[in-house]
Amino acid sequence: MSNKNFLKIAGNIHLSYYVQAADELGIKYEIVIPSLTAKFDFGKRHCYINNTVIPLNNAPSSKLARVKHFANQLMERHNVPVPKQQKLNKEIDALAFFGKFQNIVIKPSQNLGGKGVSILPKNEEEVLESFKFAKEHDRFGHVLAEEYIPGDNYRVLVLGDKVLSVIKRIPAHVTGDGNSTIQSLIEKTNEIRKKNMLMPIDVDTELMHKLASQELTLESVPDNEVTVYLRSNANMSTGGTTEEVLDTVNKYYKDICVQALNALDLEYAGVDLITPDITKEAKCAINEVNFNPGLRLHYKINNGTPQHVALPVMQYIKEKYSA
Repeated sequence: MSNKNFLKIAGNIHLSYYVQAADELGIKYEIVIPSLTAKFDFGKRHCYINNTVIPLNNAPSSKLARVKHFANQLMERHNVPVPKQQKLNKEIDALAFFGKFQNIVIKPSQNLGGKGVSILPKNEEEVLESFKFAKEHDRFGHVLAEEYIPGDNYRVLVLGDKVLSVIKRIPAHVTGDGNSTIQSLIEKTNEIRKKNMLMPIDVDTELMHKLASQELTLESVPDNEVTVYLRSNANMSTGGTTEEVLDTVNKYYKDICVQALNALDLEYAGVDLITPDITKEAKCAINEVNFNPGLRLHYKINNGTPQHVALPVMQYIKEKYSA
């Protein structure tokens, strides 16, 4: 493997993985827009990768995948397990959905990194707060409600009919030492995350609700080795941690994730899967399909062996553009 500093060359963490893979495969590349876009040459043809967007998915399917409500409907038509979902036009719609399902998630129709998502609001007041929170984080002010599916969260990276990586995503948390407050533990954790180029754990409404549900505050002092979860969503961008579990995944889930891509006519995507046990067949659901998945969570993992996922992706692109 080359000793080149690919992050410095690309100027963008996601793009750097593709540039590194191209270098290893002998593919000529050039940074055409610093920190954003690279050009890759394959003889008579070339392609671009722009941040996380690569040249495999067609435009209509990408647009449909971006709008979560459309993607949910299309996957359901193809018998992919998905949560019940509804677009919310008014606050009263949110209250009605809460009354029907009780255990729900309220989120923007289009967002990145789990921002604006509220999981398991416990009363009507929190439902209304969650509706407002989601609306503020959607470009067009569109809000979705969906049935809450219990289980662990996984990001499954799929290329064609092959699963390249499966990351278990663990919600933001701190572990007590018997002396420090939760506020202090968050600050210490954020210092470590900053050194690893990860987004900090923000103290926001969702975090405060999560603490309150455990009868805790920022001034609480957890006992030594006691883990306190700070959010229900598990996104890295909101403080989550990760574990590579590809070797333990049951084929049942791999098949479902490939089926989800086929339903949306995508060649490459990150599938967000929820299941109580990734090692055996169980009730599960796919709550999102990301047509332009970032690769950082497959490399910057907390446990397990990172998969060099950009390498097979660039090989796939090379074969397609060289044909």
